[in-house]
Amino acid sequence: MMKQYLNLIFIFGLIFIFACAGNQSTDSGSKIDGKLITALNLKDITGIEWDLTQMTKNNETIALVKDSQTTFACDENGRVTGKATLNQYSGNLKLQDDGEIIWSKAFIMTRMAGPPELMQQETDFTRTLMKTTRMVLKESKLVLMSKDKSNLLEFEQTQ
Repeated sequence: MMKQYLNLIFIFGLIFIFACAGNQSTDSGSKIDGKLITALNLKDITGIEWDLTQMTKNNETIALVKDSQTTFACDENGRVTGKATLNQYSGNLKLQDDGEIIWSKAFIMTRMAGPPELMQQETDFTRTLMKTTRMVLKESKLVLMSKDKSNLLEFEQTQ
């Protein structure tokens, strides 16, 4: 009887250890600081236009063109709109219960041209946006990032 009891404790101990280990991330960079935006709290960022203040694409910080404007806004249904530097864009996102972003395959975008540096910034922004998989609210900043944080868009509320 005692041996069975010890075996049972040992098995439950192993289950507990593996369950805890399964909740730990193996990617040390995946810790999210701030409030993860999910379907349940999406309303916390809606009704606000957000201005891009920082962009990281494939682990490379992209300098933003001075006096350019790139924006992001989202409604409670997941409709996304904004200005991608030169052109207006719109599309949709769906937030999973765990906060993962599923982007719509087709975004609508106007087709205005401009100076090469603005066109490049717009291309970098749209490509980076589509690689993001999480949204985090950090104080007054909204951060969209890929799982490994190699792609990151940081926004502040417009004034």
